[in-house]
Amino acid sequence: MNFVPTRHGALHYLDVGSGAPLVLLHGNTYSAATQERLAARFADEHRVISVDLLGHGQSARPEGLFTTRYFAMQGEALADLLEQLFATPVPLFGMSAGGMTALNAVCHRPDLVAALILDGVFHQVTTATVDAHHHSTANMSPSWHRYMARQHGEAWWPVLNDRIERAIELMAASRTIVAPCLPSIKVPTIVFQGGKDAFVPDAQARVIVTGIRGARLVYEAEAGHLIAWRNPAAFRERVRRFLHTHDLV
Repeated sequence: MNFVPTRHGALHYLDVGSGAPLVLLHGNTYSAATQERLAARFADEHRVISVDLLGHGQSARPEGLFTTRYFAMQGEALADLLEQLFATPVPLFGMSAGGMTALNAVCHRPDLVAALILDGVFHQVTTATVDAHHHSTANMSPSWHRYMARQHGEAWWPVLNDRIERAIELMAASRTIVAPCLPSIKVPTIVFQGGKDAFVPDAQARVIVTGIRGARLVYEAEAGHLIAWRNPAAFRERVRRFLHTHDLV
């Protein structure tokens, strides 16, 4: 079992492939194990480290996580993991909450982040994000609930889902800025955004792109939340070209 101690408790991760490292960060309510097929797409050229975010999978469930500091704590824990696993900068590939975690981690350890690959990220939680979370929960099928329970544990899964919704509501009510250091980010960055993303309004994604000098936007008007799953082969090729362009393979 792969665990790294952090200031907020242990982070669990899966390790697959070989080559230059690539850190993969899942979205809310998912886990490292749910990303196995995605990790495998990059394992031919990379050692892919898939991390369970705090509160998810086999990682710690610290007190105070599900508050307006939710993404800040995730970023702090990831920064601690990077410090312990890597001596040189590595690219971070974050999806939704995983992307927000990456954006917070680079604030703490910019020296350990070589590039950012972000899919479905925002600058500030809005009521649109709250509504999308409520809609997603209300429309989860029984089979999906069973699958998520296997990822997080029968008793913890409903608690996790409810607490994430409450944290999102708190952040929206307080207008919390969840990507706090955009102007200081200097690494190559690519941002994927779908025009039909209910969780992330276009304007929020564009704040990220304009806030990071040189960041590139890949926009698909007909895509929803998380372009990585819309056309896996095309997405993998875009990311592969990005990493090759910046000599990160």
